[in-house]
Amino acid sequence: MTVNSFKFMSKTLADSLKVWPYVDTSGEEIPWTSLKKPVRDCRIAMVSSGGFYHRSDIPFDLERERREPLWGDPSYREIRRGITQADIRAAHLHYENAHAMQDFNCMFPLAMLEELYRDGTIGGITEFHLSFMGYQPKPGTFIREVAPKMAERLMEWGADLVLLSSG
Repeated sequence: MTVNSFKFMSKTLADSLKVWPYVDTSGEEIPWTSLKKPVRDCRIAMVSSGGFYHRSDIPFDLERERREPLWGDPSYREIRRGITQADIRAAHLHYENAHAMQDFNCMFPLAMLEELYRDGTIGGITEFHLSFMGYQPKPGTFIREVAPKMAERLMEWGADLVLLSSG
């Protein structure tokens, strides 16, 4: 299945991105696997591009990004299920973090996932979720090294379905 990510953008934005040297618009196939069971039987994990981390974890490297504006921290963080507002932090220079620090669920809707589990809409939730910084202007390292490691972790946790929440 080919996805045209420019189809739903304004013409001005789409045209500007097509000439940006780090965007590949070749229309290559995206990896897609159909569900093998109903959603009500699936164990769900959430992945956020919002740069979230536990307050005791190492923050994403914003200082390097400030020095090198075309660099984005390609690492990821594991977020334990049940994290509280008091324990979560956001490190990202490309959205207003203050809103997420008032209620992280506005960008990383883990409370909604718990509600879907309680009402039987989904079959389970993984014990961890993942977050990374969505700002990846040179995504080579992220695509080749980090994303495969994230996929491995999700499989280890038994995720049948992954929801991406972007900032």
